Amino acid sequence: MQPRIFHVFLTCLLLIFSALGVSSCSTGTSGGQPFSQDVQDKLNKAVDAKRVEFGVPGVIVGVWVPGKGEWISCKGVGDIGTVTGPTIYDHVRIASITKTFTATVILQLADEKRLKLTDTLDMYDLGVTVPNRDKITIRNLLNMTSGLFNYTNDENFWSKFLADPTAAWTPKQVVDMSIAHGVVAPPGQGYDYNNTNYVLLGMIIEKLTGNTAGTEIKSRIIDKLGLQNTSFPTAAEMPVPFMHGYMPDSVIGGDTSGPAVKDMSVESPTPFFTAGCMISDLMDIKTWLQALASGMLLSPEMHKEQLTFASPNTSSYGLGVMNGGIFIGHSGEITGYNSSAYTQAGGNSATIIVFTNRYPSKIEGVADQFTSAIYKVIEELIQK
Repeated sequence: MQPRIFHVFLTCLLLIFSALGVSSCSTGTSGGQPFSQDVQDKLNKAVDAKRVEFGVPGVIVGVWVPGKGEWISCKGVGDIGTVTGPTIYDHVRIASITKTFTATVILQLADEKRLKLTDTLDMYDLGVTVPNRDKITIRNLLNMTSGLFNYTNDENFWSKFLADPTAAWTPKQVVDMSIAHGVVAPPGQGYDYNNTNYVLLGMIIEKLTGNTAGTEIKSRIIDKLGLQNTSFPTAAEMPVPFMHGYMPDSVIGGDTSGPAVKDMSVESPTPFFTAGCMISDLMDIKTWLQALASGMLLSPEMHKEQLTFASPNTSSYGLGVMNGGIFIGHSGEITGYNSSAYTQAGGNSATIIVFTNRYPSKIEGVADQFTSAIYKVIEELIQK
C-alpha cells in the first residue's frame, strides 16, 4: 500500500472507530461502584472528542473517585495492523512517570543516610565530567534546577535514535551529549525540565548501591507493592499483551500533526534509562500512585520534601513529582506513547490515569489534555 493511500486509510479508520465508539474492554469498573450513567456519558463524550482532536489511535483510561464511583474505558485501536482495540491488561511505555520511581529510590537512600540532598555531584565518581559538578546538588537534579542541558533537546540525539530505535545506549553517552552543550543556567537559579538530571540520578543509585538502577527500583518499589506488570526493561521488546505505540512519519524538523502510522512499540529503553524507560499497566500505576501519594515507602520527613513544590520560577514540580493543583503525579512522553497519571495527595483519593498510543502529536502533553477534560466532568463529585 502506498504511503499516501495508507495515510488516508488510517485517517478514515480512526474516524470510523470514533463514530462507533469501538472498545475492546467494556466500559465499566474494576469492581467498585460505577459512576451514574450521566457521568459515564459525559466521560465517553470527553474522551472521544479528545481522541479525534489529536488523532490518537487508542486510549486506556481509568477514573476513580472513592465513594462516588469509578470508570474504566479502552477506546479505538491498540494495534493498527490487526485493527484490534486496547485492553486494560495492555502494557504501555510510561516514559517520564519513571521519574517518580527514580526519585523515590533516591529519597529512600537519603532516609538510609547513604546520601544527602545537599550532596554535590563532585562527591560521586560517575565517569563523566559534568560542568558545575561542585555546585549542582542532588536536590537540584531532583527538582530540575541543575542548569544542565537536556539531552533530549539535542536534534542529534533524535536523529541517531530514530535511525536505529533498537540500538543500546549507555547513560554516559546521553550525559556526554548534554555536556557538549555546556550549561544553560547557574545551579538552583531556575526550573527547566531536564532528562539529563534523572539519568545522573540513576547513575548515583548504581554508584551507591553497587546494583543496577533497575534492580533497586524492582526490590525497593515494584516487589514491595506487588506490581506484577511493571518493569525496568533493558531490551527493546514489549511484554505481551501491549498497546502498540505510534508516531507520524516525520518528527525532526517535520510535521507532527499527520496520522500516527509508524509503529514504535519495539524500541530500546536504554537511551531514556531512569528518566523514562519503564513499562507498566493501568492497575499497577493506580497502585503506585496511591503509594506515592501516601508516602508509604518514605519517612514522613522525606515525603514532605518530595511534595515541596518550591523550585525557582515554578510551583509545578517537587522532587520527581508534578503538581497539578489538587492532584499530584506525573506525565510521560516517549516515541509512540503519552501518559498522564494523577491522584490527590494522601492516598486513597480521586485518581485519573490516561494512556495514549501516540507521540508526538499536534501539541505536547496530549494525555494531560485528556486528563483535564476528564477532571471537568468529575470536578463537582470531588468537591462534594
